[in-house]
Amino acid sequence: MNSLVKVTLAEQAHQELRARIVSGRLRGGERLLPNELAADLGISPTPVKEACLKLEADGLVVNSSRRGMVVRDFTVEDVEELYAARMLLEKGAVDVAFDAGQLDGALHATLLERLAKHREFAKGSTLDELSKALFYDRSFHTTLVSAARIPVISGSHERILDQTHTVFVSILGDYARSVEEHQNIADAIAAGSKAQIIDALWRHLERSRQNTLRQVRLLKEAGA
Repeated sequence: MNSLVKVTLAEQAHQELRARIVSGRLRGGERLLPNELAADLGISPTPVKEACLKLEADGLVVNSSRRGMVVRDFTVEDVEELYAARMLLEKGAVDVAFDAGQLDGALHATLLERLAKHREFAKGSTLDELSKALFYDRSFHTTLVSAARIPVISGSHERILDQTHTVFVSILGDYARSVEEHQNIADAIAAGSKAQIIDALWRHLERSRQNTLRQVRLLKEAGA
């Protein structure tokens, strides 16, 4: 007999609100009003409040004493911290996965599938196209990290990517260059060189870090 997992209203509300935040439909600084959200979702305010607390734990929402729950507006310092964590986690995971023989032909094929979809949407200019490009960009990185088969690392990495994804949709940057950088990583995996893989990954993350910081600084200056 198959076991059924009951998804609570709070969990459903959390999933829906999280999707709205990482897709840019709920923007940084926007208030989360439980009564209004409850009416929109067709549920009572209580599970919405529970969902907001979980979003706060995810690092996507902050609790302001004056405004209540608001979507997190990431600072330059936040972005620096997120990239420092990503670089450590992704490098470490690739190191472990390579030594365990998990960066094999099957994983390489999966990465190429993600890359093809990423390439398809990366040149778009709309928020919807950007969200789709980022979905496959993100999938490329989670596939690499999950190859290490360390759930606590994968979980932390997913949480960090939720936050960096939210930053990306707020700045609407150009991510087409990431496609070729991902290709370099995939090519290094096919070549079977750990040093080349880590070098390609590190160069990609460093370039992304610098680009994101530049865009966030420009956004903050424009809003000052």
